[in-house]
Amino acid sequence: MHLTAFLLPALLGACSVALAAENPHRRAATLKSRAPKRASKPAAPVKRVLSAKSQFLNSNSRKFVVDGTGVPEVNFDLGESYAGRLPITSPNVTNATANELFFWFFPSANERASNEIVIWLNGGPGCSSMDGLFQENGPFQWQSGTFEPQPNPFAWTNLTNMVWIDQPIGTGLSLAAPGAPAQIKDETDVARDFAGFWKNFINTFEMQGFDVYFTGESYAGQYIPYISSHFLDLNDTTYYNVKGIQINDPSIGSFLVSGEAPAAAYLNHYNNVLNLNDSFIAAINERAEACGYNTFMDLALTFPPTGKFPAPTSFATGNITLNDCDVLDDIYLAALYINPCFNFYHITDYCPFLWDELGFPSLGDGPNNYFNRTDVQKTLNVHPHVDYAICGDDTLGLEHSLPSSFTVLAGVIERTNNVLVGNGNLDFLILTNGTLASLNNMTWNGAQGFSSSPFTDKFFVPYNPTIGAAINETFFQSEIPTVSVGLVAGGGYFGTTHT
Repeated sequence: MHLTAFLLPALLGACSVALAAENPHRRAATLKSRAPKRASKPAAPVKRVLSAKSQFLNSNSRKFVVDGTGVPEVNFDLGESYAGRLPITSPNVTNATANELFFWFFPSANERASNEIVIWLNGGPGCSSMDGLFQENGPFQWQSGTFEPQPNPFAWTNLTNMVWIDQPIGTGLSLAAPGAPAQIKDETDVARDFAGFWKNFINTFEMQGFDVYFTGESYAGQYIPYISSHFLDLNDTTYYNVKGIQINDPSIGSFLVSGEAPAAAYLNHYNNVLNLNDSFIAAINERAEACGYNTFMDLALTFPPTGKFPAPTSFATGNITLNDCDVLDDIYLAALYINPCFNFYHITDYCPFLWDELGFPSLGDGPNNYFNRTDVQKTLNVHPHVDYAICGDDTLGLEHSLPSSFTVLAGVIERTNNVLVGNGNLDFLILTNGTLASLNNMTWNGAQGFSSSPFTDKFFVPYNPTIGAAINETFFQSEIPTVSVGLVAGGGYFGTTHT
């Protein structure tokens, strides 16, 4: 007993020493010292220097040169780029009433990209592609909540020539004659205007015969298939040599399929983020069942599909109304009660809203007039001045066009055999399973949909302790996996903004 009495204080004393050694701050410092060493600053983008030897600098393009050291608020050299407007018809039309599209073109330093160009389009409809340039994949980034632009070491310009274009007419920094946007009735009109602009662009920068690729997001799921289909129809590889497209979180089907039908299952899967109560979830699931959504999604996500499937509402049971079936809006409103800063573009965002120089997608207070500034428009060769809005006129009559998955998208797949579709899992506006359902109801190359689930291999950005390691890896990878539909884990609506 005396021995036990002696051991107990000794053991307690040892425990106190052990507990002291487990101080969390000391443990954090220890673990931090074992972490891979990182560069003190991100690597700068690949240097692109404007020189008299540039293949794109000529007597026609010289007036579009942007001074890479003179872009307001950007305190580093952007290198070679060109910006301004070109008409959608005759290159001689330059007056204030012309219909012109704005572009910002960044040549790549990659020599293997000398005969190709990628076109980026944002969606809306009516949203400026400067959002993609500024906050997603351009050579510099001005992200929400940051004080000033920063170099983007992962800029797509490191790989290829990139041009960001504001279209249709009247969008962003583009120019529209009075009443002209109202004359756009469908996506065919948009494609025709874009083809006229593009021919002028090719002639200006002497890119005849270049391989042309389209990429973009959101409503560009309409723009890009229709424009690329029109280019292919023109059968003119001198100007319209389309080789492939990539569309991200694309609007390609009816909202009933892309949003409403998969919403209840999305809620069930992500309620660890949304934190809605059990009774609400049960009510949503009951309504989804009555509206036929569950039956529809089971059918739509069968691989290979057993045949064409009808609209989700064809499976509805009982006395159900359209309001009863509007489950996505009710989930959104409920999420706002829990998280007043809920962002359906990216569901893991929380308060406070961050200040954003473009005013979108983050809604924080503060100035957001960058592209309205006189010095900015002058630097970008925008004459005359326009009142810029990140997302402007969305009443272009484009609803007269059927969703691209009903019409032209299959033809683009067949004629290029190079179509990539990506969807961010954290997007609650265009849901991943809704996009997949639209694709699985299409027929291309003689077969409907997918023979097996395209989500077998998920796409994750590889871990790299440093930017340098990421760049070095590219020299040792023999090939890049190609997957027709990318499941972008951690991606939201503005995929590269949020990942």
